[in-house]
Amino acid sequence: MTEENKVNIEQPVQQQSSGNDVFNTLSRKFTIPPKPKTIAEGVKRDYVLVGGLLATIGFLTAGMFNHSKGGNTLTTNRLLKGRIWAQAFTVCAMGWYAFAYQKQLDEEAEIEAPKHRKVVLT
Repeated sequence: MTEENKVNIEQPVQQQSSGNDVFNTLSRKFTIPPKPKTIAEGVKRDYVLVGGLLATIGFLTAGMFNHSKGGNTLTTNRLLKGRIWAQAFTVCAMGWYAFAYQKQLDEEAEIEAPKHRKVVLT
């Protein structure tokens, strides 16, 4: 056997990063709210997001159904524009939920130990 064909067993095997590693990295940089225990609890907590999701799916489904059945193109266009507005509303609601959750955590932290913190946007 030549030197090129020998395998060095002493070298550590590099592991691929798993989804858990990515979550841990993100949780150090960003504040991530805890997961709900059940789906019903999640719907109760985030009812605005669920409503936006259902509106987006409803507009998209109705627009695609109207288009596939050869319906009026103006109606299809309006339904798909409605999907865009519903999706925009949902994304804005997600931003509002994140802002409100971070504000709540900051207020709780100030009660425990007041700090003068600066916000850095990255």
